[in-house]
Amino acid sequence: MEQLEKEDKLLKSLMKHSRVELPFQDFEIRLMDKIHQEKKHHQAVKNNVRYAWLFFFLGLFLGLFITNLTAQFDQHFYGIPLKKLGIGLQFGIVLIFLFQFERLLGITFRKKTKN
Repeated sequence: MEQLEKEDKLLKSLMKHSRVELPFQDFEIRLMDKIHQEKKHHQAVKNNVRYAWLFFFLGLFLGLFITNLTAQFDQHFYGIPLKKLGIGLQFGIVLIFLFQFERLLGITFRKKTKN
């Protein structure tokens, strides 16, 4: 019994000395502000990714519409038929859209890293 009382007193004295002092007084406020800012940033990134998908598909369909519209014209541009110019232009546009699609997929489905 006496041994338990000694251990209890020792534990109490150790607990008194184990207090952690904060490095500065507004530590909690700064930490909570940082957490709130990270949450806002994460939400803003999610919204931007949604807008990126929206404008990607909007550009895709608008590009298809304009390409089909110009393919119906039988005109020449500096002696070159628009149909031949359209093929080169379409190839460039497809490459750009593929690269953008790959980047959007990477941004949308990236894994969260822990710091």
